[in-house]
Amino acid sequence: MFDTSWMTRWQSAVNTNGPMSWLGKHLTADILLGFGEKQFVVNFRNGKVASFTDQLGPETCYQLALKAPAESWAKFCEKMPPPMYNDIWAMAHPLHGRLQMEGDQKVLWQNMRAMFWAFDRMREV
Repeated sequence: MFDTSWMTRWQSAVNTNGPMSWLGKHLTADILLGFGEKQFVVNFRNGKVASFTDQLGPETCYQLALKAPAESWAKFCEKMPPPMYNDIWAMAHPLHGRLQMEGDQKVLWQNMRAMFWAFDRMREV
C-alpha cells in the first residue's frame, strides 16, 4: 500500500486540495513518514508536497519523524478509521503507542492544522 505510486497519489491529493493552499502557506518542512519498514522523507514547501524520496542514507536530513507500523497507517487511511486511529494524536497516545514522534515536534505544533489536513488527504488515496 505505501509505495512510490501511493505516495504520488497522496502528493497529488495534497497539492490539488484548495484549502491546503491557504492552510499550509507557511508549512515548509522535511518530514520522515515511516510506514513500518518503508520510509519516505516528504519535502513540504509552502503547503505543497514538493517532493518525496525513499532513498534514505546517512546524509538524509529531516526535522520530524512520524513512524508507525504499516497496519496502523492502513487503519488511519480508512474512510472511517477505527477509534485510536482517527488522528495522529490518538495514534501517538501513550496508552495506545502506535505512532512514534521523533525530532523537532515544534514543527508539528507550528503547522498542526496544515499537516493534519495533509494527512487527512491520505484517506482519499
